[in-house]
Amino acid sequence: MLEVWHMWIIAGIVLWIVEIFTPGFVVGVFATACFIVAPFAGSGVSSSMQLLIFGITTGVMFFGIRPLILRYFYSSEAKIKTNVDALIGKSCIVSEAIDNVSDIGRVKIGGEIWRAITQDDSKVDIGQKVIIRKVEGCRVIVELINKNERTLS
Repeated sequence: MLEVWHMWIIAGIVLWIVEIFTPGFVVGVFATACFIVAPFAGSGVSSSMQLLIFGITTGVMFFGIRPLILRYFYSSEAKIKTNVDALIGKSCIVSEAIDNVSDIGRVKIGGEIWRAITQDDSKVDIGQKVIIRKVEGCRVIVELINKNERTLS
C-alpha cells in the first residue's frame, strides 16, 4: 500500500518528467519541493504541516534558486544565430553580376549560390566582395563592401 511519502516521491518524479518538456524551470521547482517534503511525510508530520513545508520550499526555490538557474542555464544572450539569420553580416563573392533592373545577380556564400540584389539598386560586377544585409525569401540583399574599390573579373 502506498504511504503518503511515496506519493510525494511519485509526484516529484512525474513533475521532473514534465519539466523535461517545458521551458523555464517552473515545474522543476514544484518537483524538487515534493522530494524535500517526502522525508517529513515519512516521519509522520501532519498533512497541513507537509503542505506548509511544500509552500515554503516552493517559495524559497522560486524566488531564490530559480533566478540563478535561469541566469546560468537559460541565458538569452548566448543564443547562436542559425539558418538564414547566420548569413546576415557575412561577406561573400559575386558569382553573377548583380543588376536589380535586369533582375539578375547571384552570390556564393560558403558552398551555396543565392540570388542577390543590392540595397541601393547599384550594379556589382563578378568577383567583387559584398556583405549580406538582409535575407528576404530565397534571395539576399547585399551591399558592396568598399564602393571605391573595384575588383578585376
